[in-house]
Amino acid sequence: MHSGVDGPTLILGEEEYLAEQTLARLLGEALPPAERQLNLDVLDGGAPLGELLTRLDTAPFFGPRRVVVVRRLEAMREADHEALVSYLERGDSPTTGIFVAREMDRRRRLFLTFKRVGTVIECRPIPPRERGAWVAKLFVAAGKTPGRGVAEGLVATVGGSLRDLYNEVAKVAAYVGERPQVTTADVEAIASRLGEASIFTLVDAVGGGNAAGALRALHDRLATQEPLQVLFMIVRQFRLIVRAHAAAAKGGPSNRLAEHLGVHPFVARKIAEQARGYRADQFAGIFDALEAADRAIKSGSAPRLVLETLIVRLAGRRAPAAQQRTSLRA
Repeated sequence: MHSGVDGPTLILGEEEYLAEQTLARLLGEALPPAERQLNLDVLDGGAPLGELLTRLDTAPFFGPRRVVVVRRLEAMREADHEALVSYLERGDSPTTGIFVAREMDRRRRLFLTFKRVGTVIECRPIPPRERGAWVAKLFVAAGKTPGRGVAEGLVATVGGSLRDLYNEVAKVAAYVGERPQVTTADVEAIASRLGEASIFTLVDAVGGGNAAGALRALHDRLATQEPLQVLFMIVRQFRLIVRAHAAAAKGGPSNRLAEHLGVHPFVARKIAEQARGYRADQFAGIFDALEAADRAIKSGSAPRLVLETLIVRLAGRRAPAAQQRTSLRA
């Protein structure tokens, strides 16, 4: 990762929390807080080109460095790209430019110029399977040691938003005080159940044959997460339900289910409730549908429509017989 801001820097990616953290770090390295009133400008990418270039060409006031931050670079008119390319290629600007964009066409000259004459820092979403490790590092940075299943339990409870996860780690760390170890009981006591609540709501609605309720819960998740991330959470939930169903069939003690599943007790109790609503012979069809949805999204089908169709079909399988007959007649 780039450790300074000696030239133009592009912070690129849809993970806004990581982008904000990266921007804060670069500003800290480039400009002391006391100098920012005179030597820091923050502009939007949709600002008039003349103003943007004027700010970029303004020398520092009473200091060694001046920084211009251009947010939402993707909002810049394509007709203005060449002028910015010329500025970047000139290479003698008195100002350090830090540009932030959610997305850019990587085939276009502007992006290629950033790669050639500057630094590009990628801020991609952390894959679902890696978020537990990311949360564990946050706990360690806060001076805490997460116990077994704590980081994964927090991800399951809070959801996939990195900003929410960061805030919840801070809350849990403050809750445990001077104690160095964080337990699943601490997470259950203090963490907000944002992500888990909506996934449980979704799966509860599917289990009850309530397609409308399941779709509402699905749209709640899609407001903050990518479709494949939401599908991963649904698949994970059904995998846990299958394991809980099998454990119950074997007559295992209910107080050991959380340990068996590797989740905290709150999650285990909800999963056990959901598992009781299914028969063993239903799971093969459910996982066939989940796998088909995964293939469809990865092959280019409209992700939102794929997920909506999946949820309606799963809920339709669970709808009471009379309700299914009514919908067929309609």
